[in-house]
Amino acid sequence: ECPLLRAYGAIRFDATAHVSPEWKAFGSFYFMIPQIEFDEFEGSSIIASTIAWDNSLSWTYEKAIIAVQYTMEQVSSIVTRLQKEVPNTFIHCNDYIPSKTSWDSSVKRALQMINRNNSPLIKVVLARRSRVVTTNYIDPLTWLACLQVEGEKENSYQFCLQPPNAPAFIGNTPEQLFHRIWHGIYSEALAGTRARGRYKALDLQIEFDLLSSPKDHNEFTIVRECIRRKLEAVCVRVVVDPRKAIRKLRRVQHLYAQLTGILNSEDDEFEILSSLHPTPAVCGFPTEEARVLIAETEMFDRGMYAGPVGWFGGGESEFAVGIRSALVEKGRGALIYAGTGIVEGSNSTMEWEELELKASQFTKLMNLRILK
Repeated sequence: ECPLLRAYGAIRFDATAHVSPEWKAFGSFYFMIPQIEFDEFEGSSIIASTIAWDNSLSWTYEKAIIAVQYTMEQVSSIVTRLQKEVPNTFIHCNDYIPSKTSWDSSVKRALQMINRNNSPLIKVVLARRSRVVTTNYIDPLTWLACLQVEGEKENSYQFCLQPPNAPAFIGNTPEQLFHRIWHGIYSEALAGTRARGRYKALDLQIEFDLLSSPKDHNEFTIVRECIRRKLEAVCVRVVVDPRKAIRKLRRVQHLYAQLTGILNSEDDEFEILSSLHPTPAVCGFPTEEARVLIAETEMFDRGMYAGPVGWFGGGESEFAVGIRSALVEKGRGALIYAGTGIVEGSNSTMEWEELELKASQFTKLMNLRILK
């Protein structure tokens, strides 16, 4: 069977927000149909090429074929030299937006709004951007290969999007927004975070603490019920897994539940995306109140971070949530993004530690060290 034509890309977290210079090349959304596509099917692999030509524009079929052959040669040379580990990379400087002091103030303000009498706000997700400037060049494809190793047993999504002459948006996200196959749609609720234990008994104790935490249960319930309501807006029937399970990743573990539904219509991808994005896991609840607070509080542009990233085409589509991600800048350095949910009972220092934990897949995996 031949692979169907697919468009791959991402959408900004907030399409109404001002676009900062580092995200300018991505616009409000960035999608492309690849010239060369490598697809893995059950027991086999296929290399597919998309050939487009227009004689009226002096771009003939013959020229299109030559262009595809040139691209294949480039791809072949990249694949042969791709590494899955990198030498030690020293950090020349590392700064956060917000700083720890500003973070404490932001969390305090968010909690005041959540705890205010008659306040509709129940949860808001605040994020941090870390600018890491290294002493040597960071290759986004090498980062991607390392992230693939990091997530190969996690059923995570690894992605890399890079417009021409622009930074690369890469990530290793565990969170599925939805997977649609014709009229069937699948989604999941993911919330609450703990580190993995160094040995099995400790890991199980941490798992028990997460399952029994009232604060994390509250956060997880908000996410699951909001996604259920959003699915009901585009589905004739929705089924929610009643169990509160644990999703274990290499460095962290989360509370987790699956949701499935039957769509009213299979034709409108935009309607599904508009309904499901943003989830409470990356924005908060209620959505609009949380979005306004994020816009007032965060002093940086999230860009594609926490937005939908994925593909659509041929009666099927799959989008993940673009978290655990970074924008790798041309030359030296990267912007690393992480966020955490603020609900009643949150502690700013513990939430900061959670940000460090989520960003560690980049800093620890890439052997980043402070230059003294």
